[in-house]
Amino acid sequence: MRLARISGIGIWALSALLSAGSAGARDGRDFAGQFSFTHVGQRSGQVEATLVLRLFNYSGADLRQATISVRPDRPAEPAAFAPVRLWPVGQSIVVSLPLTIPRDEYERWSRTQPEVFVEYRDSQGRAWQRAAQLRRRPLQPLAQAHTGGEN
Repeated sequence: MRLARISGIGIWALSALLSAGSAGARDGRDFAGQFSFTHVGQRSGQVEATLVLRLFNYSGADLRQATISVRPDRPAEPAAFAPVRLWPVGQSIVVSLPLTIPRDEYERWSRTQPEVFVEYRDSQGRAWQRAAQLRRRPLQPLAQAHTGGEN
């Protein structure tokens, strides 16, 4: 009987630890939004296009100096957007970045989504990196789109 009681307490403690560990990610969508390609052209098996993202910050905190990057499937350096100076919680931003990527990668991203990550530091200085969940929607770069150092 005592063994069953300890086992029940152990299961409860493990359940509490697992749920506490996932609480920070909420539903796993700290960053979500849409993506689109504009100004698409092809040359020598490569696609030149502008990647436009509209991302919402559902992280639960205002972010400062957040970095957004897109990572190709093949080993290569990620392409990074300029840091976002201030990104309030619950708000969206529109960013755009000209890219040159292999044609097969462009086609794959068109069917699924590019791998987009948001990196930031929380109020305690801890570094975080979260994937953005995206769906393809027609977007145009806005005149005030965040492409440079100001936002």
